Amino acid sequence: MKKIHTFLLLSLCLVLAGFVTGPVYANKITVSNTKLTGRNKASKFVLVQFNLTWDNSFKTSSGPSNFDAAWVFVKYKVGDYGTWNHATLNNPTGHTFTGASTSQPDATGIFVYRSADATGTFTITNAQMRWNYGTDGVSDDAKVYVKVFAIEMVNIPSGNFQVGSSGQNTGEFRQANDLSTGAATATTFTITGSAPTLQGNNSASSALNISTKGGSGNDQLTGTTTVALSGSFPTGYNSFFCMKYEITQGQYRDFLNTLTYAQQVNRTANLPTSAVGTGALATAGSSRNGIEIKIQGTSTGSTFPAVYGCDLSNNDVFDEAADGEWIACNYLSWNDVAAFLDWAALRPMTELEYEKVARGTVTPVNNECAWGAAAFTAVVSITSGATESEASGTAGANVTGSGAYTTGPVRVGMYANGSTNRTTAGASYYGVMELSGNVWEQVVGIGNSNCRSFTGAVGNGAVNASGNADAGNWPSAVNIGLRGGSYNSSSTSLRVSDRSSMSTGGASRLSDVGGRGVR
Repeated sequence: MKKIHTFLLLSLCLVLAGFVTGPVYANKITVSNTKLTGRNKASKFVLVQFNLTWDNSFKTSSGPSNFDAAWVFVKYKVGDYGTWNHATLNNPTGHTFTGASTSQPDATGIFVYRSADATGTFTITNAQMRWNYGTDGVSDDAKVYVKVFAIEMVNIPSGNFQVGSSGQNTGEFRQANDLSTGAATATTFTITGSAPTLQGNNSASSALNISTKGGSGNDQLTGTTTVALSGSFPTGYNSFFCMKYEITQGQYRDFLNTLTYAQQVNRTANLPTSAVGTGALATAGSSRNGIEIKIQGTSTGSTFPAVYGCDLSNNDVFDEAADGEWIACNYLSWNDVAAFLDWAALRPMTELEYEKVARGTVTPVNNECAWGAAAFTAVVSITSGATESEASGTAGANVTGSGAYTTGPVRVGMYANGSTNRTTAGASYYGVMELSGNVWEQVVGIGNSNCRSFTGAVGNGAVNASGNADAGNWPSAVNIGLRGGSYNSSSTSLRVSDRSSMSTGGASRLSDVGGRGVR
């Protein structure tokens, strides 16, 4: 995500004085040349204008028949010492994205994507989004700062799909009456437009209900007891968007830099008042996490939040070319991930959605990883380390996993380029990256009674005064599960159907755990 600050004086004459930060990318998605224009004092709106571009964009009408998109939203603050807020966009009209298509679910943001089939770099110039500043209570004579954010997403079309691979992975989904234990003999379960009923794994159970191998990772362990999901629980059947990449260190840094001091306290491991160079989430540089305090915060007298930067080179010169902002962000607890998703007006992903995004609608392959095969080549070394061009130094590598590269996670999307296919890029059926390996995915499970009431409510663009997500009915950390494995997990954890860590919980900040969201 590239953030651009624009200074606006809402007075009798529109005065613009821009100041721009250095480039900040999420796999090279970039917002540039931001300005405010076309203010309408009578209706109290202004147009936020910018250029938007990202690499490896695609739209296809064959195969998955899907596309990628940018989720674009705006933050603002009033005055030099105001707090950052989520801007209310006009809904559904008043925006201009020439040469692109858009979808606007509500006033928090807009999906922007290609209008026609194509691949490669996608650029939109002079895009405009209408911000209703009057709705947000901003006066005409206020001094306002604005930031535009963009997150790469992938469209996941609606439709039936199968969960479980019949490969006998730990806790793998299956039909409830299937007690098989032999290799490649289990029966997968098909998710349809009706929410499935969970049932104990028992020979007397119904083949029409879903269970897990031996009841593992499921609180319905024995018997034929049934339990229902919330009627609006996201099963993966309906269409949705999924983040193309895991949350990056640059994205989490930018998130921290919009929080108050009190909010930062709970979204970091070390106090914002710590010395310059102190790690935000762990000891500086641990397992390739380079988010550090760039400017100390203050907690006495006038309270000011810290300013964070990336400094993986550990030279106290922040946000340089090799400071790691493109690396997947590790050391994220569930509360950290949930807060980021609420702030970005996204929501958590369920484990059923995880399997849909990885596998798509094709027939499962026994013990498959996210690229549709069990075989893989794990990266052992990297080149151009910590830069936007970080790449594998291992011939044929398509995953960061199984402990072959133990230093930490790598740049998101590292294995994808213009000449790779699904397997060589380590991509999912729909083009989502690193669903196997790099960092664990934190997901909402169906085997936990406290998760089954999840309704799929999305974030509203804001966290509470303590820096925690306050979206409705999101599960707590102790109820969250992990899927997909990480850079130092076992090879079996990389498998799409492996549920061995669905009872792990996400209360701690661990070196191999991150996350992503959906909408």
